[in-house]
Amino acid sequence: MKLKIGRKRQLAGILVVCLLHAACSRVGPSSSSPDSSMTGGESAVSFPPTLAAGSVQGKLQPVTFSLFVNYDWYSAPMWSERPQAKWISDNFKVSVVPIQSNGAASQKLNTMIVSGELPEVIVTDRGKDVERLQKMGKLVALDPYLEKYPEFVRTVGEKNLNMLRSEDGKLYQIPNWFINGNNGTGNAAFLVQKKVYQELGSPKLETWDDLEAYAKLVKSNYPDMQPLEFGEIRDAAEVQMFGFLYSGAAEGRTPAFISPGAGQVFGVPIGDRLTSIYQDPAFRDAALEANRLYRAGVAPEDLFTETRDQILEKLMSGKIAVFGAYDAVVERIGREANNLLQSKDADNGYQVIPPLHKAGVDGSKIYPSGYYTTGWNVNVITTSAKNPEAIFAYMNWASSPEGQRILFFGPPGLFYDKVENGVPIPNEAYLNRDSKKYDELRLGEFNWNGNTTYIDSVKTAREKLLPRKAQDWTTMAQAEVSFKTSMNLTAFSNLDPAPGSEEGIILQHLKEQFKRLVPKLFFASGENEVLSLIQQADQEAARLGYDKVLKWKEAKWHDNERKLSGR
Repeated sequence: MKLKIGRKRQLAGILVVCLLHAACSRVGPSSSSPDSSMTGGESAVSFPPTLAAGSVQGKLQPVTFSLFVNYDWYSAPMWSERPQAKWISDNFKVSVVPIQSNGAASQKLNTMIVSGELPEVIVTDRGKDVERLQKMGKLVALDPYLEKYPEFVRTVGEKNLNMLRSEDGKLYQIPNWFINGNNGTGNAAFLVQKKVYQELGSPKLETWDDLEAYAKLVKSNYPDMQPLEFGEIRDAAEVQMFGFLYSGAAEGRTPAFISPGAGQVFGVPIGDRLTSIYQDPAFRDAALEANRLYRAGVAPEDLFTETRDQILEKLMSGKIAVFGAYDAVVERIGREANNLLQSKDADNGYQVIPPLHKAGVDGSKIYPSGYYTTGWNVNVITTSAKNPEAIFAYMNWASSPEGQRILFFGPPGLFYDKVENGVPIPNEAYLNRDSKKYDELRLGEFNWNGNTTYIDSVKTAREKLLPRKAQDWTTMAQAEVSFKTSMNLTAFSNLDPAPGSEEGIILQHLKEQFKRLVPKLFFASGENEVLSLIQQADQEAARLGYDKVLKWKEAKWHDNERKLSGR
């Protein structure tokens, strides 16, 4: 499928071989872009008069727009409170006015829809909210801007944009944290509390047997610690402990295969078929292991009721021996816990280990997380926007190498004074940074146009310039473990049937069944009861029409494969 621009014209997509090279071309002394002046600290930022006509920077327009992030957990600071945002306002006259969700994002969005007072930009998951707004005529079609801003197509990738088109063939959404290349990404991981681990002799931690033995050792020696903990249960259906165990139960498995939640697969690909999770031996083995660990008393007794805050409190205080989670454990919560503990004791903290697995499974083919080249979520511009093109021009710049450098690493003169080969060279302020205070700056704040291909390449290159002790914990954990253990799930995008369709109604019933089943698997008296529960679930799912849902998802999967192959 070719990229559509306007009604009749098409733009051939140009895949970026290496966005890092594109960044390099903007830092040489002959460049007329702002990058050429980024070698003198604070004095290098007063460059707007030198903007080259037709450049990404030269297309920027002064604009102030409102932005709503459609997640309960997100609370935005004021735009001017962050150094990267202030730099953008000072140099480009662009400002963002955040609208808070106040912990009730969906209700807030519905209220704004009903009142007709939508924010100018919404950040949300792909799927139902985007399509609902599009069908209501509340979103701006972005195709007219793609010809005027061809660098955006090159940066994001034609295939990624085509995967995000709506049923009418138009593009209304653009991705955040997209990948235009072959690199993987992912932040799921197992963490081990270093001090306790060392005090117990640093035993081998590779298989489930090792995990169970170590957890029991912790329980007997450190009664005030939680031996084994996982991220909180989401939507009552996504039990992270179960998902982690499933990914280690066989080669080529990932938690998305068994999750019935939005944006998940809820089917196991075998050859060119999508098959029932209840007939997968890996599902059975994961259930048996979860039951065994729970009955051994090493998993939390309140696993199905404890809140995210309760888990984070234990993690931040170093009271969890082994922790596994999908939820940005390497990028945010694990990082913050590690840095907090190390600020009090340099020998303490958390270390990231390769994913644990069933004995006999190849550890190099274990995937506790997955990624989509189309990214994590999307930005949409609503019809409330006073100047939608100016907003798009900003998003175009924000996703560029320079935009990403400012939004992720901060403005020049703060932690770098020059850029070489696209890499912001750490200065003394970065080398001597206090990790906890550095985190509190939240330099990545407002980066809702994240360019994973650029950032991951550059931040790894930056850290390799530093001695090991000064290297960033997150960057090295990603490069060494979490990025290598994440599966490309792009072909499984958009596998959610419409809620009111026959398949959508069946899937809702299947989801409710799954919610009821999983706690029973954990609480079962032993192996026989676990196996009996799975057999009953398989039969019930068949009666509910699981096969019809699998066929629908299978067709979408193969349609995605055709789009990604250019057919």
